[in-house]
Amino acid sequence: MNAVAPLSDAETSSGGDVPVVIFPHAGGSPRFFLHWTGAIPKAQLFGVTYPGRDARLHERHRDNPHGDSLVGLARSIADDLAAAGLAEAAPVLVGHSMGALVAYETAAALAARGARGIQVVVSGQNPPSRGVGTALHRDTDAKLIADIVRQNPASAELWQVPELRDMFLPAVREDYRLLETYACTGAVIPDIHVVFGDRDDEVDPVRIGEWNGFSTQRRAPVRCAGGHFYLQAPDTQLPELISTICAGAGTGTDVRAARGVCADV
Repeated sequence: MNAVAPLSDAETSSGGDVPVVIFPHAGGSPRFFLHWTGAIPKAQLFGVTYPGRDARLHERHRDNPHGDSLVGLARSIADDLAAAGLAEAAPVLVGHSMGALVAYETAAALAARGARGIQVVVSGQNPPSRGVGTALHRDTDAKLIADIVRQNPASAELWQVPELRDMFLPAVREDYRLLETYACTGAVIPDIHVVFGDRDDEVDPVRIGEWNGFSTQRRAPVRCAGGHFYLQAPDTQLPELISTICAGAGTGTDVRAARGVCADV
């Protein structure tokens, strides 16, 4: 099944729209970003659905024809973007947390095929200069859930429901496995915008600037108000930043041009 689809059925494409492709966090789905619909005027929003959730509930990451890894997942998504004609449309790839790494590797795969004009927004993720240093995908359900709730306390109620826990935890464990076994390709891509929450304990503010080593453009990271899930509904800080990129598509506009929304690091 194609992993990429319009974020909202009600959303229609206009010829001048910039494709914005959203890569969710571990365990996440495009539904998390539905409040972005209409928040980026010059964009047509697409969401990436990873195996094991929503319409892909009965798939597994291990079904990936490119291999059982985060890089393989990214290459599969690159195939889908190319098949949909989005790779040639200079898309903006936006990823949060684990999704930031998938977006980066997807951009790298597309660039290797000759795609141009792609911009990447990485949110809430340290640069892939080193591994994450954990192996929670091999640990107990209780410890895995505790880590999820630590990062997103709003999810605690969901994990208390046995039926929901049984449905969603296998996919989350698989996402953690991809993240914790991720081997970065080290590719240098044209343009990366880095965004993180000012109270995000998952991000190392000392290391965050190392993302510049993976891009030909050097940009200062941008800090938004909030924790790791600062972008949760109804927050629109990140869409406002992305709007700036879409408005200046092809001009190298920096998200820092969105005054009053964020602060430079």
